[in-house]
Amino acid sequence: MNTRHLIQLARDAIEEEQSCVLCTVVRLDGSGYGRPGARLLLTESGQRCGFVSGGCLEKDLCRRVWSATQSGPRLLAFDTRGNSVTATRYNTGCEGVVYVLCQRVTADDTIAIDVLDCVEEDGLIARLLTIYRSNSAEYVVGDMWVEMADQRFVSRPGLTIDSECEREWLGSHRNRVLVYRDRNGNEVETAVEILRPPRELVVFGAGDDAIPLVRAAAQLGWRVTVIGKRAELAHRDRFANLVSDGRIDVRCNDPAEECERLSIHMRTDIVVMTHDFEGDVKLLPKLLDSQSRYIGLLGPKRRLAGLVQRLYEQGRVLSETEIDRIRSPIGLDIGAVSPEEISISIVAELIAIESERDGGILHRRNQPLHEPAELVRLATVTSP
Repeated sequence: MNTRHLIQLARDAIEEEQSCVLCTVVRLDGSGYGRPGARLLLTESGQRCGFVSGGCLEKDLCRRVWSATQSGPRLLAFDTRGNSVTATRYNTGCEGVVYVLCQRVTADDTIAIDVLDCVEEDGLIARLLTIYRSNSAEYVVGDMWVEMADQRFVSRPGLTIDSECEREWLGSHRNRVLVYRDRNGNEVETAVEILRPPRELVVFGAGDDAIPLVRAAAQLGWRVTVIGKRAELAHRDRFANLVSDGRIDVRCNDPAEECERLSIHMRTDIVVMTHDFEGDVKLLPKLLDSQSRYIGLLGPKRRLAGLVQRLYEQGRVLSETEIDRIRSPIGLDIGAVSPEEISISIVAELIAIESERDGGILHRRNQPLHEPAELVRLATVTSP
């Protein structure tokens, strides 16, 4: 989801004095398309941006959400479970219950959008704690705590938090459900969410094969910097039609020299596709001196071996840690041939690394079903 488009839609609607509803998946029991943290924004005029499912729940959500939120934030549950006897109303076969917190966004209440904006535009990491179900008179659905840049914000004045719950919230490293009890023992269910700024990708090389990679990354909302030394290739007009929100920065300069001007941190991914061996000999040491966790070089492993050998001859001996940061060839093994297919495999690998996954075939996870008889057996099992 391109969060920037969602933010802009909300800002435009508020400027036109329209109300919006922000719908966020806060919990998923079983399987489903939209994981916790997925968002959809709906305006009074019917415009929408984002998702909570693959399209199977959105129609029902948009139909119910305005009346449901008339008196304040509301949790809506969508049950996609079913069996061979009683079908679910959605008939998706996803076998899950999706819990969506729906809250109005108006000119007087923009905290949810403001937080997204700070993360998106200022590059800050935000930790959210949002109540989506409460049996407490002290806390209500929609109460929110935000921790960002060592500052704390709350959705309404006087909102406090239990110290133990606070420790668990701030100590969380992933989206999760956190259940606690108020001072009277009443149960409160909250969603912990960690919002991270857009991914950053630096592409060294502005050839034709860089265009589909930049397009794929930009469509995901990533910030992309393209660096090439040939003026006829490294100019914005070649990439301007890929995205309309100004996320692509194109620079024409020697890659090794331009590298020193970049602000490269641990979450900056690097892809080198210059097709210039001598240039990469100068560039690679500078990349290794940066904090980037991923340095991907297009080409076969023997090309990387040649680069390492040249650096060795120049007195630069790579440590095991440095070698672990370099990937070549790059991309997941999907049999990619064309530049478009290769770009998909590279982006897929970058997503897998961020998610700490190996990028295997989902069908083969756990115990694969090889026998048709096993599929038939599972299809005929009914719920008790």
